Amino acid sequence: MRSVRYSYRLAPLMRADRQICMRAAILHDIDSRYGTLTTHGAIAAQFAAAQGESELVCQAIVSHMYPFGPAPTTREGWVLVVADKIASLSDMTVFVRGLFTGRSQRVRRSLSASDPFHVERPRRARLMLRLRRNR
Repeated sequence: MRSVRYSYRLAPLMRADRQICMRAAILHDIDSRYGTLTTHGAIAAQFAAAQGESELVCQAIVSHMYPFGPAPTTREGWVLVVADKIASLSDMTVFVRGLFTGRSQRVRRSLSASDPFHVERPRRARLMLRLRRNR
């Protein structure tokens, strides 16, 4: 929801429609697990269009992964790009700070336990032991 908050604040500064920016920010990562870094914006835009969202909202959603995807063509698209990048940077700051305190690993374990898409991967140390045994 950080992207929504940042979109709300950035829209007037960039002379964009605040309502369109907020609606796009709410929907921009819907079904993002089904796409890749470059295609999940299009998947979310298809979902938004199916729900009856306007073309401006869908255009902003499609281009929110710029520079990995298409460039935004509207002010609202640029607001969403900037808001999403600011939200990502703040998430990374919290994560890196948590690496020093150990909180990031605890949160990751608790979230992975409740995530239906989570697949447990063997840890590198276990993998190395298996490789040594097979020699």
